[in-house]
Amino acid sequence: MSELSAAFVRLHARLAPVAFVPEVRLLQADEPIGLWELTEGEFRSAQPPPFWAFAWAGGQGLARYVTDHPEVVAGRRVLDLASGSGLVAIAAARAGAADVRAVEVDERAVAAVALNA
Repeated sequence: MSELSAAFVRLHARLAPVAFVPEVRLLQADEPIGLWELTEGEFRSAQPPPFWAFAWAGGQGLARYVTDHPEVVAGRRVLDLASGSGLVAIAAARAGAADVRAVEVDERAVAAVALNA
C-alpha cells in the first residue's frame, strides 16, 4: 500500500457503518458522483472508478448473508476477488473464516482494504 494512496483514501472518505451491515464500519465517500468525477479527471482517466469508496449493493448483500450465516465461511479459506472496500472479506473474517484474502488491482482500493481491515 502506498502512503499516497492511503492519504487519498483518508482525505476523501470517512468511517461510517455500512447500511445493511451496520456491524461493519468502512471508510466511505460522502458523495459518490463527486469523487468519481475527481478520480476521472476533466474528461476521462486511466484510473478505475472508485469502487473502494462505497459499499456496493452486491457486496452488502453477500456480507449480510455471511454475517447471518457464519457457518458458510467458518474455518474455511475465503477469496474476495475485486474486493473494492474489503467489505465481504471483513465480514468473512468476522464470521470466523480461517484465512481471508482480499484481491484488488486498483492501488487506492488496496489502500482502502488495508485501512478498513
